[in-house]
Amino acid sequence: MLDSGINKEHPDLKREVKHEFNAVNSNQTVEDKFNYGTSIAGIIAAKNNKIGIRGIVPSADIYSVKVLNDEGIGSVDNIVKGIEWSINQDVKIINLSFGMEKDSAELKRVIPKAISQGIIIVAASGNNYMKDVDYPAKYPNVISVGSIDKNHERLRFSPKGKIDVVGPGRDILSTNNHQGYSTFEGTSHSTAFVTGIIALYILDHPEKILIKKKHLKY
Repeated sequence: MLDSGINKEHPDLKREVKHEFNAVNSNQTVEDKFNYGTSIAGIIAAKNNKIGIRGIVPSADIYSVKVLNDEGIGSVDNIVKGIEWSINQDVKIINLSFGMEKDSAELKRVIPKAISQGIIIVAASGNNYMKDVDYPAKYPNVISVGSIDKNHERLRFSPKGKIDVVGPGRDILSTNNHQGYSTFEGTSHSTAFVTGIIALYILDHPEKILIKKKHLKY
């Protein structure tokens, strides 16, 4: 999970984070002061502990990579650092619940590198109100996620273009960084659902998962 960090003291997320890395400031601990990454983590892996919510795959190992600062702003350099660290940790999936309007040469270099190592990358398409999809969701071989409502209708903020799959995107109850719960919306949270489902499938059907490492160049 590349995001703003995770509140590891939340009762639904205690001991869920196995490793962490602060790409914003390597001298500081990983905390979620922006109240964003904690909600993404809850959708994916909140504990099945009879309180609060239950994540899609509570048994998942979460690697928390802080690439967004306390105002929710992230630089390309920090994102690249986070992806490089994730590659070295040999993770199976990278969840990117954010995006950017403009392409980047460094991002274009590191994304294929991660995919070449067999890592599945799931990225938010952006809350762009029918405009084009954000990067890196727009790249080939990256799973781009849009948002639908409870009636399976596309939500107005979900963009058009390269949308590979959709997920719930409105009135999403999840964990917050105050050790409570809040409702959220957006393609970022839809992305967490898709990541959780992929992780669950990998755990339940390891014999069916064969991700070949290959050379990619965009």
